[in-house]
Amino acid sequence: MPARQTKSERTRQRVLDAAAEVLAERGYEARLSDIAARAGMQAGSLYYHFASRDELVGEILRLGIENSWDLVAAAVARLPRSSSPLDRLATAIRAHTRSIVGFSSYASAQARIVSQLPSDLARAHRKDMRAYGAYWHDLFEAAQQAGEVDGEVDLFVARMLSFGAMNWTSEWFRGTDKAAVEHLADQAVRLLLYGVTSSPALHSGSTGSSSRSRPERD
Repeated sequence: MPARQTKSERTRQRVLDAAAEVLAERGYEARLSDIAARAGMQAGSLYYHFASRDELVGEILRLGIENSWDLVAAAVARLPRSSSPLDRLATAIRAHTRSIVGFSSYASAQARIVSQLPSDLARAHRKDMRAYGAYWHDLFEAAQQAGEVDGEVDLFVARMLSFGAMNWTSEWFRGTDKAAVEHLADQAVRLLLYGVTSSPALHSGSTGSSSRSRPERD
């Protein structure tokens, strides 16, 4: 049986929940007064639980990655052992997309503000992003090694474009019901793994990408 939270711990959790909701709605420029109001307290009281605005935002960023990762890993773990690497990748895309737009205000907040962070906060958050990115790299790599992802695909580019597309949904998606979220998640899989053409065949354009300079890895 989990230990009962103290009053201070419950208040801190209320602040975090409020901050996640407000940051997801308004972006990094959301004011502490707005967060405090959502939590039902005075703005100055926030400093009892967090030494600074950056500390509060940093915790939201950490929890956002953690929530997305937990949801993705759980969805992948529920697949049958016989599932192909591409099935695992598709399931991960669905789960991450759901986490951004429907299942976690923390994930929504992280996705919404990560591109708006000042350099010091971005630098502090990079370790968490790299760890989650490594998990996704393994999913892409397994599918490529199985021949299910084109061998000419640069996996770093594929991962970064995928994250960019999925996370950007926090800016424009306004669906309010489960059916809309599921439709978006299915479309994310269709577009990210199969593109927009009516045929699965690859275009016969230039395949000389391996000789070009590759994007710098973060």
